[in-house]
Amino acid sequence: MSTSFRSLKIVLCFIAVFFSEAQIIFAETDPKPNVVLFFVDDMGWMDTGVSGSDLYRTPNIDRLAAEGMLFTNGYSSSTICSPSRAALMTGMSPERTRVTDWIDGHWVNRGVEWQAEHSLQPPDWTAKLELHHDTIADLLSENGYRTAHIGKWHLTPRTNDPEVAEPYYPHNRGFEVNIAGNQWGAPGSYFWSYRRGDLEGLEARVQNFPPEEETKGLYLTNMKTNHALRLIQQWQNEPFFIYFSYYQVHTPIQGRSDMVYYYQQILDSGEDFLHTDPEYAAMVEAVDRSVGRVHAKLEELGLDDNTLIIFTSDNGGLDRGDGTPTNNYPLREGKGTAYEGGIRVPTIMRWPGVIPEGTVSEEPVITHDFFPTILEITGSEGSSEQMANLDGMSIMPILKNPSATLGREALYWHYPHYHTQGATPYTAVRAGDWKAIHFYEDDRIELYNLAEDLSEEHDLSNEMPEKAAEMRAMIEARRAEVDAQDPKPNPLYIE
Repeated sequence: MSTSFRSLKIVLCFIAVFFSEAQIIFAETDPKPNVVLFFVDDMGWMDTGVSGSDLYRTPNIDRLAAEGMLFTNGYSSSTICSPSRAALMTGMSPERTRVTDWIDGHWVNRGVEWQAEHSLQPPDWTAKLELHHDTIADLLSENGYRTAHIGKWHLTPRTNDPEVAEPYYPHNRGFEVNIAGNQWGAPGSYFWSYRRGDLEGLEARVQNFPPEEETKGLYLTNMKTNHALRLIQQWQNEPFFIYFSYYQVHTPIQGRSDMVYYYQQILDSGEDFLHTDPEYAAMVEAVDRSVGRVHAKLEELGLDDNTLIIFTSDNGGLDRGDGTPTNNYPLREGKGTAYEGGIRVPTIMRWPGVIPEGTVSEEPVITHDFFPTILEITGSEGSSEQMANLDGMSIMPILKNPSATLGREALYWHYPHYHTQGATPYTAVRAGDWKAIHFYEDDRIELYNLAEDLSEEHDLSNEMPEKAAEMRAMIEARRAEVDAQDPKPNPLYIE
């Protein structure tokens, strides 16, 4: 071998080693991705422009879909808020954590007369997010993330003793900053001073609200958005996780007067609209404007390309049976029921450079999938015990390849309770295009093919008894696997 060739080989080896080490250094010094999670309360599957609403204006939400990925089969972990929130924080399904109803639930609030109308009573379920569960904020904080909770929490036990409630608030569950999160599931008003009324032994105003001079006169959503922008500005040089949990579009249905007037003018035009409530439309637009302001701040600070944005809802839209305050058609019924209108929700994810723009995935995903997904993209780790009990699956394979699948056999929903919107105790399963619901009261199975019958109008259980039995067996196996709580005979029941 010539001296010149040997020298060239040494130089090439040196260059190869240099660039290999440089790649390792760059990989180690790449900034960790930020995560902004928009979690809207009660927003239905049809409540955005990109999903087909003929009234609601949501250009900023629609932009997320145009620049990211829209999931047409996005689901909430429950038909009710608190169970979905516990699933989001832990990656575990409601039947596993036993947070299966909203804090308190209707059983206690409605009283003895209401209880006597129902043949079953709910189990002794867990009306709080137990302290032994690590939250996603706990794990990201341990990994060097700044963490903020803004808005609705609703995982704190309902109590008049502040000392009992305090350990369960967001600022004691991994969140460095907590704005407006406590035990309440809704504000008393979306207008200052956001009060719920007088309560003995516990301050009525939502705890951890900013000082009066910072919020007076502001619409609730605007106030919370101001604080999200302040935190992004403050933390721009550090990785952060912002859980923006809107109180909207939950009752009370109250929109800003200028927006309400705008939508009333449209509705007065004489055209027929699927959505017909101007107050609700104004609330939806307020959420959209908030999303747009946060997105604009990320762009202003050059953080946009390194931020995963997730947009979804805690359960389906509230439809009282008359299309108000929203209409979930073509989905059947809404919040508080076992049907698609109660559990199918808007789901959008945007992350430039990772998620291909303008893509659509038909893969079913669910709230508790966000926990392992966020852990994976941030390089965070959970305890071996908690990870062994995860029900969620990381969505990363789909984000990189929209045609990919998760290989999951089925999704489950377990609600051993009654709800004023019509739900009776049930467990449901979706496997492929098939969905079955088992109702505890009369031991009935309903069977639907969602690919052919999205509105769940044709129960196939009598026509396809073998398929119904197969789906029922899946439900029973799931209950046994997680030791799901069943409702019990109600001694107060009066036939």
